Amino acid sequence: MPPKRPIRLVVLDLDGTTLSPDHQLNPATIAAIHEATVQGVRVVLASGRLPKSILPFAHALGLDGVHLGLNGGVAFGSDGNLLHKHILNPEQLRFAYQVFADRGWEPVIFTAHDIVSQGDSEGARLLLALGEPEVLNYQPEQLDSIVDPVKVLAILDAGPTDAMIAAQVAGRLVSIRSGPRFFELMAPGVSKGAALAELLADWGIAKDETLAVGDSENDESLFDATGFAVAMGNAVPALKAKADFVTASNADDGVALALHDFVLSIR
Repeated sequence: MPPKRPIRLVVLDLDGTTLSPDHQLNPATIAAIHEATVQGVRVVLASGRLPKSILPFAHALGLDGVHLGLNGGVAFGSDGNLLHKHILNPEQLRFAYQVFADRGWEPVIFTAHDIVSQGDSEGARLLLALGEPEVLNYQPEQLDSIVDPVKVLAILDAGPTDAMIAAQVAGRLVSIRSGPRFFELMAPGVSKGAALAELLADWGIAKDETLAVGDSENDESLFDATGFAVAMGNAVPALKAKADFVTASNADDGVALALHDFVLSIR
């Protein structure tokens, strides 16, 4: 079943969705996104990455509007300036740090602008390999001096520990899995879906005029906030179950196919 109304806004996750498995933009994806913008459709990137790591892809796609970073913790313009931010207060940051540190996991802190960690952690190395910037060093006694902390990440394989941590932080923090090895804690109410709702209110766009494409657990809130949800062929099973449609994988131009099927062909 196609969207109920013509789509005015498309929201695209990056890793595992818009980007190929080797974290590149395929020509078919670039062309389909360009055609959507030519036809007057807004296209927003929504990622767990820092704004400075999202902007090169936005510029390569010719997207000069607003995008969502840090799993909805920030909204920012094509110049990198923040429009919305939802940060951890000092008590929340210390609690998030301790939840991971007590289990022997190295907490990696994302601020609105940078990533900080204690030395050469596994998380820092993995993030650098994905294209995030060089991780800055901090010590635990410097927590209170970290400016604009948005989320705290630990390297944790998916499993029953996810639910244990979620129960421990319930009511004080939001927990989310953003990838097979990335588990994160953020301020209450922060999500891609909540950030999208802010944009829809800013722009006067109705929920059923939006389409979102994603692949991971951190895209579930995005699906709840959008009118038509498309899961990638490589998406986790829970996201496929929530989707209105399952497209091809990110290795097979799933985003381009979804745009042709539900945006470009029905305008």
